[in-house]
Amino acid sequence: MFNSMNQDLHPRVWIINQFANTPDLPGHTRQYDLGSYLAQKGCGVTVFASDYNLSKRTYQRLKGWHFWKCEQYGNLKWCWLWVSPYRHNNWLRYLNLISFCLSLFLFSWLVPRPDLIIASSPQLPAAWLCMKLAQIRKVQFWVEVRDLWPQVLIDLGGKSSDSLVIKVLSWMENQVYQKSAQVIVLSEGSIQYVENRGAKNVICLPNGSDLGSISLNSLQDRDIQWMKKQFGINPNRFCLIYAGAHGLANGLEVIVEAARILQEKAPQRFQILLVGDGTEKPQLQQLAIGVENIEFRDPIPKQKIHSLLRSADGLILTLKNIPLFKYGVSPNKLYDYYAVAKPVIVAVGGFVNQEVEDHHLGFAVDPENPTQLAQAILQLAATPAQVRQSMGQHARTLAENSYSREVIAEKFYQLIQASV
Repeated sequence: MFNSMNQDLHPRVWIINQFANTPDLPGHTRQYDLGSYLAQKGCGVTVFASDYNLSKRTYQRLKGWHFWKCEQYGNLKWCWLWVSPYRHNNWLRYLNLISFCLSLFLFSWLVPRPDLIIASSPQLPAAWLCMKLAQIRKVQFWVEVRDLWPQVLIDLGGKSSDSLVIKVLSWMENQVYQKSAQVIVLSEGSIQYVENRGAKNVICLPNGSDLGSISLNSLQDRDIQWMKKQFGINPNRFCLIYAGAHGLANGLEVIVEAARILQEKAPQRFQILLVGDGTEKPQLQQLAIGVENIEFRDPIPKQKIHSLLRSADGLILTLKNIPLFKYGVSPNKLYDYYAVAKPVIVAVGGFVNQEVEDHHLGFAVDPENPTQLAQAILQLAATPAQVRQSMGQHARTLAENSYSREVIAEKFYQLIQASV
């Protein structure tokens, strides 16, 4: 039961995710979509996020000596908080994470007491702080597990499990799971992981797409050709797009190397776009020197990304080859790919590869294998247009049945209502 001063049936909810975005910005919008849905249902929702955009590496709203700014999106209240900037994965990144916690702690006392605090990882220090705020203010605390920290730092970043940083983060992780009244994971494969660390009530509510904003009627050939022109896509080349973060975890060097292979096998045949930004982008651009069939594009707002994806012939998703990604991921971009009814090529492994193969959505290859990826791209390009369209339709059907953001948000709302 919520310990609430409200007399109505709808609780006040805080949703905290440092990297949350509104649709006018690049990056994931899960908190915006969820918050908007809950607000429409009558909940009093406030989202707390960093104003320093992770994709653009710039401040978006805060100017001068302003440390927070609140905006209203319909019934949804959004609070942008100041954090220290960083551009590379060095000590400044840790300062960035700590500064968000400090801003959150200070600002949290200036807004009305909530009934429920939902902290969304991977920012474990912020999730731990939210747990403490919930205890101090005697309200219910939930955690949403987007990424499995600190395990990903061990598997991907090469950190030692005996290091002080990892030990502290592991302690925070266990505390957060054990003290959370509800643990939400985004992948079925993560359930056992969090239960082994003390989580009690666990439910899987995966990422999804706003299917209502993506009309399949706009996928007519005439519209596709117009969109190709708008986005500078060569209509005489087979276009593939990756849209998302350019970080270490994404393993995008495999796309660059596959493009190099394709340039030798089929020159002037392909146009491969990498759209987004991240700490690894400069290194990727350096690696791609001399590869003429690949282009790097700046990130674009989420509200425009679906039109870009619709203009492609196929869409690519890659991740690094680590065990964690085979069961513990729910790639938001993949469900956007499904929603626009385009065939996909995935190089992830595990559940994601299996899903693509089982539902005939495109092709799946081993992660970090450029030869296999190049072969899959050639195979997709050789696939008749009618078959590729069928793959895309299968993807859209799967999105409607399993990854509709509205269906997921409704389950979230019912979960909150059941706890009142």
